[in-house]
Amino acid sequence: MPVKRKIVDVLEDIPRTKVLYDEPMSNYTSLRVGGKADALVVINSEEQLSKIVNRLKNENIDFFPAGNLTNIIIRDGGYRGVILLMTGLKKVVCQRFSDGRQVIFAEAGASLDSVISLALAEELTGMEFCAGIPGSVGGAVRMNAGAYGKEMKDVLEKIYLLDVDGTKKDLHRQDISFGYRKINLPLQTIILAAKFRVEKGETKSIKNRMKEIMQWRREKHPLEYPSAGSVFKNIPGQPAGKIIEELGIKGKSCGDAQISPKHANFIVNKGKAKAADVLKLIAFVQEKVKKEKNINLETEVVIIGED
Repeated sequence: MPVKRKIVDVLEDIPRTKVLYDEPMSNYTSLRVGGKADALVVINSEEQLSKIVNRLKNENIDFFPAGNLTNIIIRDGGYRGVILLMTGLKKVVCQRFSDGRQVIFAEAGASLDSVISLALAEELTGMEFCAGIPGSVGGAVRMNAGAYGKEMKDVLEKIYLLDVDGTKKDLHRQDISFGYRKINLPLQTIILAAKFRVEKGETKSIKNRMKEIMQWRREKHPLEYPSAGSVFKNIPGQPAGKIIEELGIKGKSCGDAQISPKHANFIVNKGKAKAADVLKLIAFVQEKVKKEKNINLETEVVIIGED
């Protein structure tokens, strides 16, 4: 049976499920590139997600959970399988305990912006480094996102998961192995939610720190064009952007994809770039950096789909 037919059979009788077939992913990725996914499903509850994932696994249909698709490049041939868009899981609440401890609980599809907005409203400090990071909670935790000397591992207290066998479980901070821009979880494990440690702060200082970070981002990052954020991982002691800039290739283009003249670790879409244009620039940078500096630059962005 063709994959698309199998997908329709799997999804058609699940109540209150929004499914879009042959959906152009360029409408969803922050870089505005990507071919069609066989199906895009908007997830609105953990129960619905669990049911869909179990059925997809039983039928050996590939799936990919995604939040805001801010650090994802989907190739022009699209994705053969189901993109699970977690945006319906967006609950964000502050929890206070009798011992004085305070945490923010956030579902995987919630934006980081909604988390820091709540923190500001509740006068809670610790999450300011997330200001301006456009991703979702699930994606940020999965890649151990960070900025300004802090990473998600520094504030994470617990994560809630849908495990590879379809069961729900939670992991405390001390039970999680972190790496640079990653946490070590099986690929098909899905992050459902997270708790973040925060402390009582003062509105003015929290707001000022957030403004300072946002101003820095506006000055340094090419926010005027679609991008997927930082393309390459930094090397210890050597920011990837600085390595690329030293080679004099800022501004190089392939079609409408361009290595940003403003920040060399960003590739921007100046209009009608294709995923292939972006991937050619990525390969060009990696080859040049290897040849000129003998450094292997790894991508921070996640690349999926077919050529």
